[in-house]
Amino acid sequence: MKKKFLWKRLAQTAVVLGCLCVLLFAGYGYRMQRDHSPAAMRETAGVSSDTVGVKKKIGHTPPQDADGYYLLSTKEHFMWFISRDRDPHTNVRLVNDLILNDTEGWENWADTPPENVYGSIPSYYGHFDGNGYALVGYYMAYGNWRSAVFMTLEEGAKVTDLTIRNSLFLTTYEDCAYENEDGHTDVVTSSALCFANCGEIENCEVQAKVIGAWDAGGIVGINYGQMTDCRFTGTVEAGTDQSTEPPEYTYTKHSMFAGGICRSNQGRVQNCVNEGAVSLGVISDSFYVHDFAVGGISGQNAEGGSIEGCENRGAVTGAQLAGGIAGASQGRIYQCQNNGTVHIEQAERDYAETLVSAGVCASNGGKVDTCINTGSVTVNQKYLSFCAPVYGVACNTVNPGKGTIENSYYVKENVSQDYRQSGVNKLSIKDAAEFPSYLSGQKKREDRDGVCFAQAYIEEETDDVIHLGFGPKEDVTYVVEPGDSLWRIAKKFYGDGGRYSHLIEGNPKLQENVLLPGEEIIIPHKDYSVYRRRDEEGFGLSYCRLPSGEPCPTRFVTAKPIDWYYGSMQFDACAGLDVMWPKTHKDLGQFAFQADKIHVFCRVDANPEGDFFDGKWEEARASIEKSAALYCGEAAHCFAFKRYDMDNGENLYCYSFLLYKQRERLLCSVAYRLCDNMLVEFIGVEPLRVYAGSSVDDLSNREVMNRVPYLAAVADTNAKIEEAQYDPETFYGRENWEFPQLHNPFALALAYDRDAACSPYMLFTGAQ
Repeated sequence: MKKKFLWKRLAQTAVVLGCLCVLLFAGYGYRMQRDHSPAAMRETAGVSSDTVGVKKKIGHTPPQDADGYYLLSTKEHFMWFISRDRDPHTNVRLVNDLILNDTEGWENWADTPPENVYGSIPSYYGHFDGNGYALVGYYMAYGNWRSAVFMTLEEGAKVTDLTIRNSLFLTTYEDCAYENEDGHTDVVTSSALCFANCGEIENCEVQAKVIGAWDAGGIVGINYGQMTDCRFTGTVEAGTDQSTEPPEYTYTKHSMFAGGICRSNQGRVQNCVNEGAVSLGVISDSFYVHDFAVGGISGQNAEGGSIEGCENRGAVTGAQLAGGIAGASQGRIYQCQNNGTVHIEQAERDYAETLVSAGVCASNGGKVDTCINTGSVTVNQKYLSFCAPVYGVACNTVNPGKGTIENSYYVKENVSQDYRQSGVNKLSIKDAAEFPSYLSGQKKREDRDGVCFAQAYIEEETDDVIHLGFGPKEDVTYVVEPGDSLWRIAKKFYGDGGRYSHLIEGNPKLQENVLLPGEEIIIPHKDYSVYRRRDEEGFGLSYCRLPSGEPCPTRFVTAKPIDWYYGSMQFDACAGLDVMWPKTHKDLGQFAFQADKIHVFCRVDANPEGDFFDGKWEEARASIEKSAALYCGEAAHCFAFKRYDMDNGENLYCYSFLLYKQRERLLCSVAYRLCDNMLVEFIGVEPLRVYAGSSVDDLSNREVMNRVPYLAAVADTNAKIEEAQYDPETFYGRENWEFPQLHNPFALALAYDRDAACSPYMLFTGAQ
């Protein structure tokens, strides 16, 4: 009886111990799911990573060389290396390629796994010397924290001269989901060599297929250390989970990243090359992730991270942010080159979103310095997004006021960038032989900012220059009439008597002689060149879907300075007008003013009547001056009227005037583009300080005098506006104003209240 009782007690004890082991194992798994930081993985370094499905007997210990390195020459030696019996500080060296599996059909191992399945090494402190040889046919039993050969390369660890070839690395939501330190659902990053690198990786190459249910990096997941002279030549497919239903009350992490060299970088990536295709899809809408960023080198380059001397040659494809080097960066990108294609394929979403496809970095909140993009940059835009989606080098507007670009270039034949940027210049394919000189910084192009009205006709960089002709369409001969003066003739032909110097330029003899009736003089045609200004962003949206329901591109038809607000202003005469105004105070010496009191009112609308001023500008001028007299009496004066011929055959109509109000003086500038499909209207108002000695000449370089005609000139009138946005019947000041399609600028100037409330619209990211 005692013997029977003893066996019973032993059985009960075994059951209890078994339950405790199960609970401990479950607790370990939960803890691992809670924290994916390198610190947490260091705490679990002693946990077994035995090869799955391999007998516990590992085989013979490999021999050592004179340096104390264990020499791995067989598959059994490699099994010994990844076993828990091995000291994590062990130094090893390959002496030949290790064929870990028959690699026939290795790309399909996710469906038909190979014979040998390997585990991941939790933490490693030693030196793995590939010695120029390869691990061939690596396949992992994916699961919690098994997504790469090494989970963590600790500080002091090194992997050098290693190739991983014909291998598959895969994570799924089912096996690799966990709750991160923020309490949000996440999935282990898929990568080939290691999940987190805190040490050094040098001269390593990966030719593998890396598939991530969420995030993925070709060689490394997160780089905290140093990566030098590495190459990825496989494929990275991230965001592949499309159908998983999340648990109830689940919060998801906010951002998702994928990169050819690493998923994200907080250390230094130097002289690395990606030749593989990298793609990041949008995961199931059941999980709300608001940013998807993919890059040829790194999906994310964090603050303090540096990417230097790297090159992307592979195709980069994403759904929101895609960059040839980095998807998003708050660190430094220096002397990098993208030669691969960069493309955004907009996903079907239930909300407007940011779309940016860029040659170097899609969302730059750090510094891009001395980089060049030669690859094509495209977007397939199906419906509304927050910003102009194509950039030759980098987009700074996703991080307003933070990102900077210096001495960087893109090939203009491959990129249709709408706006010019500081630090960015265009090259042509014919300049290809000089690309290395630009990339090294030995050769630079002048970072020339936009000049509103240059005094000469400029033919270079014609895609960034708008030519404006004025006066007669070609030189004409004029017979002087009695009572003529140079001022009168200039006003007749150029719309402004102050332009009489053009007559003297065309007729040098007028410098010495008096005008005589019957004398013949030449009235020369004149041209100005308008440079597109740098650091602008677009506004004014066309419809994002056709009446048929077919998708069409969103167009930004005109521009504003990036440091100006765009929104609405509340006073009676503002119906039907949006408004722009500067954010900051400027001090121009004696012309000092409060910049936030300048306002440029604007309207872009449908226009069924076409150019109703064409051939009637002289009549329109007389009518406008008559309206000014009726509304303002003698308070409005110093009129200047101008009409310009544009390269596309359109007319740009401009005029300006001074208005004295009871307590202030206003300088007003007006500009119109009247096309078959669009009406572009700008009215600028700048309050002036009254000071002794002021004159009309003092006004020529004021902000609104240059800004308003420029804004109208750069508007893209090719965009189609299908429906009228405003009802002109509601416009203020229609009495004694003969152009009901347009706002009455005199009524607006009289009603203008510089202190009226302004409300900025959400533009791009909502961070105006």
